[in-house]
Parts: sequence; structure tokens; C-alpha cells
Amino acid sequence: MVPGLTKGMIADVKRKREIKLPDEFFANPALSDMKAAMVIYFERSGEIRLIPMMKEGGARVRLEVEKVNPALMQTMTHLFKQHDLKVLFTTGFCFEQNKCIYEVYFATENIHAKAPKIKETIEGIPGLYKSEFEILELGAEW
Repeated sequence: MVPGLTKGMIADVKRKREIKLPDEFFANPALSDMKAAMVIYFERSGEIRLIPMMKEGGARVRLEVEKVNPALMQTMTHLFKQHDLKVLFTTGFCFEQNKCIYEVYFATENIHAKAPKIKETIEGIPGLYKSEFEILELGAEW
């Protein structure tokens, strides 16, 4: 078999709620330093993503802002660099003219020690209506 870009399967998730990952996933040299995987469930579409992590800790930040603008993105980029946060996934949408949701999942080490500074930076974002900061623990289930 010629190696390709992707691999697929169809799983009967209604009867069997667990999915076995292919052996090639664990044999992949790019994942030799993998410590965990971030699993993200999209509530609207039902989609699930699994993202390998080279760090043990992670978190989700959800911001409700006036608008997603360059200032917000600069603040977040600075935050990621300053605290060595590896961005795994971001998403966002605007559901009213002046109300947008921005979510980001990231991996890092020592998340509990970094949490107060991260929260402080987030609370200082201009145009912020509401924020959530959720530390995701290894081994915690839905």
C-alpha cells in the first residue's frame, strides 16, 4: 500500500462508543514526543477532533467580545508567546453586529501556575463582554 495523506474508517459509534486509533498513529515519528491528545467536541455539528499534544496541560479560553479585531489578535498572540502556550485550535463567529465569540484551545506545561497571569491578561482585553478560562486536566472525562 502506498502511504497517503489521510486514512479513514466508518465507525458504528451508536453501538460501540469507543474508537481504536490506528497503530500508525502511535508509530508516527512526528508524534514521538506526544504526551496526550486534546479532544474537542463541537456541540452544534456533533463533530469531534483529536489533536496530539507534546505538553501535558491545556486549557480552553472563550471570549465574548465586541468584535474580533487586530488588537484582540495581538493581545492573544502576545499571551501565547509570553506563557509558552501552543495553540491547538481556534474558532470564532459573530452572531450579532457587535457580539462575537472567540475560542482557543492550547497546550502548555504548568498551566495552574500560569493561570492567574493568563486570566489577568484576558480580563484586560478591550471590548470584552464575558470570558471563560477552563483548565483541561489529563484523564478528566466529559
